Amino acid sequence: MQLILMSGVTFFEQFSEKGVTVVTIALNNEALVRSLAFRRHFRNNLRYHLPPGTDIDNNEILKKAVEKATEARKQKKKTCFGLLCNCTLLPILRIFGLFLKEDQLYERVQKLTPQIQELQTKKYSATKVFVTFETEAGQRNALTALTLSKWDSWSNNKNSVGPSSIFQDTLLKIQEPTEPDAVRWLDLSATTKAKIIQRIITLAITIGLVIASGFSINAARNSSLGVTLSSIVLTLFNLIIPFIVKLLLLIEKHTTEGGRQASLYYKIALFRWVNTAIIPIFISSFTSWIGNDSRDIIITINSVLLSELLLSPTLRLLDIITTYRKHYLAPREKTQRNMNSHFNGTHYNLAERYTDLTKVIFLCFFYSPLFPSIYFYCTAIFIQQYWSDKISLLRIWGHQPLIGPQVSRFSRRFLLPLALTAFAIVASYFYASFPYDNICDPFEPEPGFADKYNDVTFANGTMGSITVTNDDSVVFCQQELVGSLDTGLFIKFPALPIFQPSDAEWMTDSQSTLTTVYGWTSVAALALFVGIVFGGSIFLAFQSVCKNIYEPSTRDQMIDFSGIQDMFGYVPQVKFGGYAYPWLCCDIDDIAEDLVGWNADYDENNLIYDVPYKGMKRRARTGDDSASAEVEEQATSSLEGEKGPIFSIVKHYPPEWYKKNAQKSD
Repeated sequence: MQLILMSGVTFFEQFSEKGVTVVTIALNNEALVRSLAFRRHFRNNLRYHLPPGTDIDNNEILKKAVEKATEARKQKKKTCFGLLCNCTLLPILRIFGLFLKEDQLYERVQKLTPQIQELQTKKYSATKVFVTFETEAGQRNALTALTLSKWDSWSNNKNSVGPSSIFQDTLLKIQEPTEPDAVRWLDLSATTKAKIIQRIITLAITIGLVIASGFSINAARNSSLGVTLSSIVLTLFNLIIPFIVKLLLLIEKHTTEGGRQASLYYKIALFRWVNTAIIPIFISSFTSWIGNDSRDIIITINSVLLSELLLSPTLRLLDIITTYRKHYLAPREKTQRNMNSHFNGTHYNLAERYTDLTKVIFLCFFYSPLFPSIYFYCTAIFIQQYWSDKISLLRIWGHQPLIGPQVSRFSRRFLLPLALTAFAIVASYFYASFPYDNICDPFEPEPGFADKYNDVTFANGTMGSITVTNDDSVVFCQQELVGSLDTGLFIKFPALPIFQPSDAEWMTDSQSTLTTVYGWTSVAALALFVGIVFGGSIFLAFQSVCKNIYEPSTRDQMIDFSGIQDMFGYVPQVKFGGYAYPWLCCDIDDIAEDLVGWNADYDENNLIYDVPYKGMKRRARTGDDSASAEVEEQATSSLEGEKGPIFSIVKHYPPEWYKKNAQKSD
């Protein structure tokens, strides 16, 4: 491994006058690292259940302490609420490793330790290599010289590049990486086939949730509370669904945090767009689109907008869960570390915030032909979102990784153009269907119909009386060009006057002209959307098959990597919820600490020292009991196990001036 590493450094140095600064070799040891992370997490939780000062590294003492704590817990008097939770909610949560008792935590730690020891004897291979150049020019030279067309990569065409661009008779697959903080180190080995299957499964579940929410909102609208309850249900679904989608993303594997956020973005956007804008149309009768009844569309959308304006920001700013953790749970913690974990700030997702924004944009465009004053509502919501998010960002939310441009690019290229296209199409249907009463004048009307009629059944199912002032007869005509649940699902596209029944036309001359213009404009907008959005993507995909399409997206800043104070390296680490710092999973003895990206006790936050193994370099330099007490005597001066390295490798090759400055500071 060391020989290959040195050969790789020499190979990449040909592209940069100032050479390579950092090289990271990520191994496919995800199972080992994940087991170490869960073992440490369970040990930390176990410490919470035991008396302070208990030596959890001494198995005899630990076992007795667990038995004593278990007996004391069983003797405590249980409340009715506690018994109810033990029988219903807690068994489900414990499947995911939550709310485990001391005996269950002890059992899991004892089960994980031999599994880890077995994983430490396996052989691991490199899955990704991250090369950091001292200059941007070096990086760009390497990407230009080594990026291949997909065809050349698939066919292993070595004639497509010069001899100096072939590494040990192998064509390398090169791409520009994401930010170091956004690499998901535990997902780097996932195959493309597995990723596709996982995304299909999660998307199918998301669509199922959309359908379930539609039935729930419809049931709420038909209840005695009507639109008020349905608006609350809609807002609650919009708040709860992101948590459910985040759980679904545990199924998916993403190599970057930006890719994970993009997946989260389109799933939540799909749910919120359909839930907020489209479902109300399909669960409402056609004649109630512009009525003033409490269950009519305009009244429903008005309630939704008020809920978005008032309820959503109130819940976000109150931040009930984090406030409860800070003021109730934190003072009752037994260790400083656990108490600090409650002050990390509320976790937020950029994807979720983007969906809140695009949802309002889509809702505004969708219903503006029926409800022009919606633009004023949406403006107020945008102002509220700006200030509430600003306050949350500065006062409430925690630190998030630098994820890159994936989410903003996806929003700019797909969702915002889709909202504009939907606006053009939906507006044509709204104008074509006016006046939404399914009533037309016959060619030969009959008089004598002006009167008061009792026991009339209206479209919404209620009964009452109605006074008819028009003496001439009218006939029923289907003005709806897109079917709902009441009339059956159908669509006539584009919305043109020719779709009117020949014997029952409802459009006026001016309406017919406007509808014709809008109808063909919607066709043009749809064709433009498909051509630009999907056509551009398809063209780039075909182009990438035939040739190297790499082009620098920014200017060279002419600044060396080692000269930037806050420039971090690709250092493998695991982020585990509830902890102030990530956990390292590599040896960092020979690299500058500035490359890690945060400042704390690195040995205390390094998983490689938790379970001793043959070939272990040294024990952790810390008095904390998170690492095991003994290291085997036959430990060598490397981090290699019996069959090679078992943890990812990071090597730092700083320039001479950097070494001199480091020696002076020491």
